[in-house]
Amino acid sequence: MAEKRKQSRRWLKILIGILIAVIIIYIGICFYFINYGFGRKTKTPDQPTREAIEWLDKTPQQTWHETAVGNKDIQLVARYVPAAEKTNKTIVVAHGWHENSQLMARYIKMFHQLGYNVLAPDDRGSGRSGGKYLSFGWLDRLDYVKWIHQIIDREGSNVEIGLFGVSMGGATVMNVSGQKLPPQVKCVVEDCGFSSIHQEFYDVITHDFHIPAGPILAGGAYLAQPMIGFNFNDANTLKQLAKDKLPILFIHGDKDDFVRTYMVYQNYRATKAPKEIWITKDTGHAHSLKNHYQAYKMKVGAFFAQYLK
Repeated sequence: MAEKRKQSRRWLKILIGILIAVIIIYIGICFYFINYGFGRKTKTPDQPTREAIEWLDKTPQQTWHETAVGNKDIQLVARYVPAAEKTNKTIVVAHGWHENSQLMARYIKMFHQLGYNVLAPDDRGSGRSGGKYLSFGWLDRLDYVKWIHQIIDREGSNVEIGLFGVSMGGATVMNVSGQKLPPQVKCVVEDCGFSSIHQEFYDVITHDFHIPAGPILAGGAYLAQPMIGFNFNDANTLKQLAKDKLPILFIHGDKDDFVRTYMVYQNYRATKAPKEIWITKDTGHAHSLKNHYQAYKMKVGAFFAQYLK
């Protein structure tokens, strides 16, 4: 009898040890993906972007400052590139995941050529802005409202503002569209933005890492919350688009396997505002400008010209 009790205790200890090991591994996996998604990193630019950065560095510009909403310890920085000829029309350019305003140089140059002022912020955890973690366009939506008001304060009440973003930046400007905005904001162009943080993570974990995403997202959202300041499962771009009243152009590559192409149709259906959609042929993630430069410049330029009059 005593021997049986010893064996039972031994097995209980083994089971408890296995359970503890599983929990530690699970938490470790969750933190890996939290750092993978939200950690501060910067991509290496490709050759066309490096060439555009050389242009940007030589172009007259100003450095603007703002404070993150809800966290005065995070100081935000943006670059403002005035048009070559004075204008009251400004495009706010939102950058992508693990990027910054400098890496948006090709888009800034395009808008500069189209005759617009450009304000390109570095989001939380990006570029010259403070913060250890990204917010994937969610808390950034609140910061962008502050940037918009700073544009109005600096340029005057007759300014006309368009919002533009690529990838995570596309999600950012869609999120902004659901906020209460001043009448100076006229329209939105988003390029390959995701429909929700949860769904984007689910797709990446499932298709790129080939592991079950559900348990990781369930626990990861709560483990990440003290670090990033919100529950990422609650951050829903579709709900923001449902509140959007601004005309919006949706752009997406038909071969996007990072922010998968089905998401643009979800986004398109979510808004009741005036809307257009352009699916670029034989194009992967965030390559619509690269693969279709002239058509892209013409399409985006015409859309902004229609609403920024």
